[in-house]
Amino acid sequence: MRYKWDISMVSFNNVIFSELANPSLTSVDINIFQLGYEAAQFLFDQIENPNLLPRRITIPHNLVVRNSCGSV
Repeated sequence: MRYKWDISMVSFNNVIFSELANPSLTSVDINIFQLGYEAAQFLFDQIENPNLLPRRITIPHNLVVRNSCGSV
């Protein structure tokens, strides 16, 4: 019995290997520097105020569509 598989693969962080892979990988591109900055800022705020409640922070991101996605 033979199976036909239709799959797409998506990576995260859009590292250079995503573009170099064969087929090239669709990837979520995030601002890693902004992510680190926000994490450090929250850590410093938590140290200054241990009773600080968690907060939600949204980092801008975008989808880089490449060949590993069926829509190309």
